[in-house]
Amino acid sequence: MDAAIKQKILKQCYSKRFDEKYSRKFQYQDKATDVRNFVKLTPGDIIDLLDMASASARSQARQLLQLMQGRPWLPSATAHEGGTGDQRGVDNNLHITLKVGDKSYHLRCKEQPGLHIIQIT
Repeated sequence: MDAAIKQKILKQCYSKRFDEKYSRKFQYQDKATDVRNFVKLTPGDIIDLLDMASASARSQARQLLQLMQGRPWLPSATAHEGGTGDQRGVDNNLHITLKVGDKSYHLRCKEQPGLHIIQIT
């Protein structure tokens, strides 16, 4: 991704609100290590995850990044485990929720070989 485009997307993020209101909540802990370390996912990290989305999510990720260039956006929940499940059962994958304009997007992630987006709904 071009650095200028990334900066344009970052300027649309309510990053100050994100950092102050959600800083404790938005942590990603890599399960691949023996000693688990918490790492905060920043808005820039989320943009990078979208830019490097898996093949199955790449088209949707590109469209979402384009929307994020022109609309205010905010991570409303980052790297959290799935809920208790529904008819399809529990989803053990991590999820990130973004609010772009007045619409929310659910980013489904896998942790191996590293955190990456596999689906956007």
